[in-house]
Amino acid sequence: MLKQIGPMLALVAGMALPATVMAQTATQSLQTPATQSAPAAQGNKPQYWGAIGFTSDGSYATAWKQPSKAEAEADVAKRCAKMGRGECEVIGFRGELCVGLATYIGSHSGRRYKLSFSGGGLTSPDAQQTALNRCNEDKRTRGRCQLRTVACGDGR
Repeated sequence: MLKQIGPMLALVAGMALPATVMAQTATQSLQTPATQSAPAAQGNKPQYWGAIGFTSDGSYATAWKQPSKAEAEADVAKRCAKMGRGECEVIGFRGELCVGLATYIGSHSGRRYKLSFSGGGLTSPDAQQTALNRCNEDKRTRGRCQLRTVACGDGR
């Protein structure tokens, strides 16, 4: 599943989440740009793209400093699928954005959960905090989420 997300990045992959709830949760903060090509670079600064692909258990692949959204997404989709850890959620994002990934694997109310949440920001710390906040806000995690990774489209 491929998703293009603007400055507010929000996506959740959860094996124990019913499909209708997952779809609703995954799209709450999605903003899809009208075009998928990079805007004109300001000055001589090149426009980069990044992507993250992840599974509900927190396995992930990242790419940054890619010349196009399509190349970044294809790279992580291929590497994520090779892990064989289940369905990969793939998010492409522009170079000036960062994405964090936080996961929870554990039990709550007699059920076992594998949940992953992404969050975005203009800086690496913002993306980390957004991902952790989104994960920890889910009552099934009881505030026990762990940060997995952060990637910024421009490689910083």
